[in-house]
Amino acid sequence: MTSTEPVTEINLTPQELQILSELDSRQFGFLKLNTSEQVKKKDLVLKAVKYLEQMLIQEKNEKDMNDNDPDLCSGQIKQEKETTIDPKTYCKLGHFHLLLENYAQAMSAYKKFFQLKEDYWKDAHFLYGQGLVYFHFNAFQWAIKTFQQLLYVDPSYLRANEVHLRLGLMFKVNNEYDSALKHLTLCLIDASPCTFTKLEVRFHIASVCRLRHANHGILE
Repeated sequence: MTSTEPVTEINLTPQELQILSELDSRQFGFLKLNTSEQVKKKDLVLKAVKYLEQMLIQEKNEKDMNDNDPDLCSGQIKQEKETTIDPKTYCKLGHFHLLLENYAQAMSAYKKFFQLKEDYWKDAHFLYGQGLVYFHFNAFQWAIKTFQQLLYVDPSYLRANEVHLRLGLMFKVNNEYDSALKHLTLCLIDASPCTFTKLEVRFHIASVCRLRHANHGILE
């Protein structure tokens, strides 16, 4: 959607807003919006995406009008006339795109939040969402950095087991077997719901142990 296209006003009911307020990156992997059982919720999230994008387009149009208004010669007046979008709007948009598995759009929205919010690192849900997107694109260096930052900010994060799982898998790929074993074990002993079964986690732990043993044998 571009700023030159006509837009149809979108309204969200209080009930819809309540449902949407409860959705963020934590539902990734658990809420399957692309399944037949979640058609209604997916439609609502798509509606919310259009709603937020419409807000951002309106903000851009108003800013362009103010920039081209000769009567607003003072920068101070211009600043007062401009409306400002809460950076969290971009973060929420990123969460919705993530849940829809629109990873490129999610990254774009998260990047905008990162640029506008000085204390972005305090938002654990943002860090989790951004880490998941980096992980999806195999940008392991950035995913590891982001997930480690999340665990530092909030060690008891609700999806800490999912973070440990992905850190373990990435360290395994990077041949950092001790770190991989540490994080996979932390995932295994966590009783929180997980997108991997305990059997799958044990499989990866066993695989790491074999690789580590083989690596030690080569070094010796």
